[in-house]
Amino acid sequence: MKIHQLALSCALMLASSCTKDDFVDVNEAPAKEPLHAISSTTTTINSSYTDESSFVSSLASHGFETPATLHLNRTATTNGYNTVYGFNIPSDRQVTGFKWNSGDQQTEDWRPQGITGFDWNGRSFLLVSWYAVGPSQIPGIENKHKGARISLVDITDMSDIKYRHILLVQDINNPFYTSSNDYTQLGVFGPVRVHAGGLAYYDEKLYVASTQLGIRVFDLNHIVEVSGDTSKSRLGEETDGTLRAFNYRYILPQTGYYNIPGAEPYSCIALGEDTSSNPRLWTGQYLKSSSSSIPKVHGFSLNSQGEIPSGTQVEVVTPKDNATGNNGPVYNMQGVYRNGATTVMTATGKSSYQGSTARFVRYHDGDANGTRYRWPHGAEDLYYDQNTGYLWNLTEYETSKYGQDNRCVFAVRYADYD
Repeated sequence: MKIHQLALSCALMLASSCTKDDFVDVNEAPAKEPLHAISSTTTTINSSYTDESSFVSSLASHGFETPATLHLNRTATTNGYNTVYGFNIPSDRQVTGFKWNSGDQQTEDWRPQGITGFDWNGRSFLLVSWYAVGPSQIPGIENKHKGARISLVDITDMSDIKYRHILLVQDINNPFYTSSNDYTQLGVFGPVRVHAGGLAYYDEKLYVASTQLGIRVFDLNHIVEVSGDTSKSRLGEETDGTLRAFNYRYILPQTGYYNIPGAEPYSCIALGEDTSSNPRLWTGQYLKSSSSSIPKVHGFSLNSQGEIPSGTQVEVVTPKDNATGNNGPVYNMQGVYRNGATTVMTATGKSSYQGSTARFVRYHDGDANGTRYRWPHGAEDLYYDQNTGYLWNLTEYETSKYGQDNRCVFAVRYADYD
């Protein structure tokens, strides 16, 4: 589920008035993030980048790791990935996938959201983001203060999948840091308290959708190993220089962020191409049908260094749902990928079909409507792997929600839906 401005109001007024697809914790996104009106017409959207590389450099004395040098301590399995709750993709379109270990399948403290992937030193990896669940979603859960984490998953050999969780952190001096009484905040860095609804990768950089702000940037060459904390309650740098991170072994510090007014909420993100085959970061908006705005997809150009040039025009797409099911905007958009003149999306909150309220929507520019396909329940962000032609997706819910596993990561052939 994606956090957005209307959902904030819903959560503040009366949680019982929201559907299960709308529950959000108001603390998942800092109130200090700027709010802007959503533009539905402009193609000129100015962005400003704040460079925080000096903060990252301040951690250099602790040494930097890369995805290829990390110790991956958890094991995933392909067994049963296609039998989780609401998995309804036809058998002839199922390609591959996996489930997390039992603890990560069942945890109520975290929910997976974003996905991307890359090759590094001859190995193939996926990255999956998780946000810390709060008590407005699951009573009694007090994990929201831990922010967001990512899972580095080695899928080089799908019969031997290893992964590790890495905590995202940010400079405590940036304007979006908020402290919490729920943990001991030490010096230098704090949690990244965002929904992390989408991930994209380009030029060794990780881009994280930041709901009201824009895009947060992380450099995968600057993963830092930290010391243990059995209390799981200390974060930052101790006075003696020791680094703590809620007992995580690794942190990934934020190297900068884009403030992009005019295209929020930034609910999902993916690397794709425009009609001239140039790379773009595509972001999608999670909006309900009760919204006064129409959900759009925005494409931000990238230069060879993985930067969004300021002042360049943004490509704006208004995709359509299918005629019989909606014949209008793609509401409740959870994931997006765009290649040329084709946009594909995951959407939730639809009528139940074969155990799922999610759909996959494909829209060709200029068509009167899009095309819907059945899709697994709880579907989230999208990632396209150009090397394999696979389109990856994931589902989010903990085992206790439906009395059986729902979480899985899976791939289909993009060509089957193009």
